[in-house]
Amino acid sequence: MLINKENITSIIPQRAPFVMIDSLLSADEAGFKTEFQVAPDNLFLESQVLSESALIENIAQTCAAGFGYLNSLEEGGEPKLGFIGAVTQVQVEDAAKENDRIETSVKVLSTFDTIHLVEGTAKSNGKVLLTCQMKIVLA
Repeated sequence: MLINKENITSIIPQRAPFVMIDSLLSADEAGFKTEFQVAPDNLFLESQVLSESALIENIAQTCAAGFGYLNSLEEGGEPKLGFIGAVTQVQVEDAAKENDRIETSVKVLSTFDTIHLVEGTAKSNGKVLLTCQMKIVLA
């Protein structure tokens, strides 16, 4: 584990109650991995089911954590802010529920200057919940 739950907000811009990742497990130029436990008080829960938009946000925050961690290592300072340029190819396979542990992986498909095309996958108990592609622009 690279960054634990207590320190995750040091590398992402989101703050409670909108933090959708608990820990950064790995990060390198090829991709990132995070974990997230769906708490009973999560704002995106409805009838104990987590919304699809929360899973997309989880993938986006996995990108923020991964790029933030790598940038802080390279530049020795604060992580850069990132912006979502596009979300495409969203495929919803299943839903996450209250207390589920979500494992998210992001693969960097290509990079041009500060623009990154990534593919994210959110899983729980080995089952794919949602996949999508995102264009991320680092400021």
